[in-house]
Amino acid sequence: MDQKKEVTRVLEDISGTLNNFIEQTASPGLLSGYTGCALFFAYYYKLTGKKKYLKKVHHILLQSIRELAATPLPSSHCNGISGIAWCIQHLINEGFADAGDMADIFEEVDELLGNAIQDELQQQRYDFLHEGLGIALYFLEKEDHIAAPLTDVVTLLEKAAVPFSEGISWQDHVTELKENGQPLMSFNMGLAHGVPAIITILGMIYHKGIEKDRTRLLIERSMSWILATRNLSEENVTSLYPVLVDSNRVALTGKQSRLGWCYGDLSIATLLLNTGHWLGNASYKEEALNILNHTLQYRDARNGSVHDACLCHGSAGISHIYRRSYLLTGQFALLEGADKWLAYTLQLNNRKDGAAGFKFYAKDSYENSYGLLEGITGIGLSLIAALDNNNAPAWDRCLLLS
Repeated sequence: MDQKKEVTRVLEDISGTLNNFIEQTASPGLLSGYTGCALFFAYYYKLTGKKKYLKKVHHILLQSIRELAATPLPSSHCNGISGIAWCIQHLINEGFADAGDMADIFEEVDELLGNAIQDELQQQRYDFLHEGLGIALYFLEKEDHIAAPLTDVVTLLEKAAVPFSEGISWQDHVTELKENGQPLMSFNMGLAHGVPAIITILGMIYHKGIEKDRTRLLIERSMSWILATRNLSEENVTSLYPVLVDSNRVALTGKQSRLGWCYGDLSIATLLLNTGHWLGNASYKEEALNILNHTLQYRDARNGSVHDACLCHGSAGISHIYRRSYLLTGQFALLEGADKWLAYTLQLNNRKDGAAGFKFYAKDSYENSYGLLEGITGIGLSLIAALDNNNAPAWDRCLLLS
């Protein structure tokens, strides 16, 4: 990679900027608050070997633990208890932190989140980022995992599945679309909030060896439905999959979807590639590669609605998905795609008034953003992964990428 010097400079800028962010923000969330910065400094320490970054990790964790004990927080993965607890558990698993005296903390968190996930999924509140489904990721991260909450996930998803001739799916209750004044049944096609996240969590549960027969059946039937939602070939539509569909699999907000983690073709390809790996299903992997190769050939910043460098739907996230896919498949074209989008990310590092030179595009204007999902923490993690050929970017499990 010929951009190593420039990436190294940008990472130094991000590191310095995050030092200030950690001290100034009151939000402890994993994906938008300061807890996510612990992942950046942990993997930056692994890349550089500089112990000052490991000390920063421990400082952030202590701050996060104090916040867990003192502040009422939602249970969600994005900004709440489960995301913070996932991060702490992940850093312990990867050897960046010691469990020490945290047994009592985790015992309380386990009970609280075990109740929360059941309550949320009983109400069919599936949204991965903000509702019940993301809580499952915390229990999946535990090495001494508790099977009961994950068994509850399988049972409740099994009960709520909507049957179709093509398979099964789960209704979207976040997007409130209406037709003739009446609520319209819709199905969300994104990893951030929709059916691909549900299937991915089921795949992770299967991979853990929990309820394997039931989870495999749910995965295979819902994957059949997902594949049946693929767009028919149409002029000026470069997307293979839409964002939302109705009960007849008709696209509700147009067939064109953005290029990114949250929605669209890369979201579906990631689902297929990882699930194919966990289930040993070669056809899923083959279809994932077909989608990825299509995006390499036909998708760009313009038709992919890429306006910034964020992980969620920006160039650093696109680069990281291609790089992750390369690690799983060894397909050199994916590595080339990753480096192409890395170069584009560096081109976007041109804002003199931006956070470490970057700005996030939100609501028709650009603003500074520091978190993991939409800001420089996530951009930094993607850049670290681009430089570090010796260590897998296991942090990306927090976005269902591994």
